[in-house]
Amino acid sequence: MTVEEAGRSTEYALAYREYGEPAQPTMVLLHSLGTDGRMWHDCIDAFVKAHRVVVPDCRGHGLSDASPDASVEHWVNDLHGLLQKIDGYPVLLVGVSLGGIQAIAFAAMHPALVSGIVVADSFASLPRDISEAKIRTLVERATSAPMHVVADEYIADTFESPVPAGAESVRRAIAEMDAASYIAAVRACFGVDIDDELARVQAPTLVLWGDRDNKTPRPLSERLVDGISQAELQVVPDSGHLSNVDNPTAFAHFVSSFSRDRREARSEPPNSAEEV
Repeated sequence: MTVEEAGRSTEYALAYREYGEPAQPTMVLLHSLGTDGRMWHDCIDAFVKAHRVVVPDCRGHGLSDASPDASVEHWVNDLHGLLQKIDGYPVLLVGVSLGGIQAIAFAAMHPALVSGIVVADSFASLPRDISEAKIRTLVERATSAPMHVVADEYIADTFESPVPAGAESVRRAIAEMDAASYIAAVRACFGVDIDDELARVQAPTLVLWGDRDNKTPRPLSERLVDGISQAELQVVPDSGHLSNVDNPTAFAHFVSSFSRDRREARSEPPNSAEEV
């Protein structure tokens, strides 16, 4: 798929793909650090049954332009510009890892524009020693080795054998990424602290955690549930850090059920006792 076929936002050269009928409720799928929208391939068919599905490549990733700058503010503004361009509100945001951070931040900053969020295998902040260690290790590796080596090491560290079919799209995305853009995203992702934003999230929230995720331990997901007023936690079985890739069937089931329940709740008539 070429950039032109994927589409471009106007505020920043942000590539995106769109699937389904425009009249359906909008769902935006936000990928993880170093990957791109291709990581959602195995979930698309399930989601387009009831949604207009928009899959952007985060700045510096995939078909979007390289970017030596990355921050929560950049990510939120880029997404806002894209959704304004495509008239995508209200939106259901579904994010994995870095994408989960983006979903939380957007929902906190633009509560009226969000119908719900799904945050998978993610966090609002990390302990400082862990944050600094992750940044140091990943920056040093991306500086000293080609990105295809970084990609191979990530796959080996993230997926158990047998490696799921979708892991190849993850490997390709990281291998093809501009190193400076990757380093900027690493610093912004692992240096993030949006704990104070959790209380500002008003939208119903589904927190998903892969039961074999060794990168974002379950307590990080539980902190999200504790901090967001309308949040619930579900565990995705037989999956690690990228639960949408490890077990796309279960992941899509959780997300689709959550979305359906939200739509049904909004369409229910008021309780007769409340009308009196």
